[in-house]
Amino acid sequence: MSIRTGYWFEALCYKDAYAGPPELLDRAMLDTPEEAVRLIRVQIRTTHPFALSPDEVARALAWADGGGRVQALAALHRGEPAGFSIVLRDGLRPEWRVRPVDHLTLTLTHPQRNDPPCSFT
Repeated sequence: MSIRTGYWFEALCYKDAYAGPPELLDRAMLDTPEEAVRLIRVQIRTTHPFALSPDEVARALAWADGGGRVQALAALHRGEPAGFSIVLRDGLRPEWRVRPVDHLTLTLTHPQRNDPPCSFT
C-alpha cells in the first residue's frame, strides 16, 4: 500500500442552470497534471465545431493552445483545482474539472510457499 497524489478528472455536461445535477460524461484518475490537461485539450478539440459559435470556438482553442492550459498546469502543480467550460449553441455547457487528490494504491502480492492459501502479505 502507498499513498500517492493523483489528478481526478471529470467531464460533465449541464443542461441549464435549473436542470439539476449535471450529466457525467467521463472521469478518470490520472498520474500527472500534464496527462489531465492533455485529456481536456483532446476533448475540447473533438467537440463538434458546428455545435459551437465562432466566439466559443476561438475561446476553446485559445484555452487549449495558449494561456488557459498553462494556467491550469500551474494551478495543478500548486495543488489547486483547474477547469474549463464552454457553451454550445443549444445551451448545453460541457465542463472539464481536474483536482489533485491523495489516493491509496493497493498492490497485490503473490503468497509465499509457506503462507496459507488465502494469505497475502
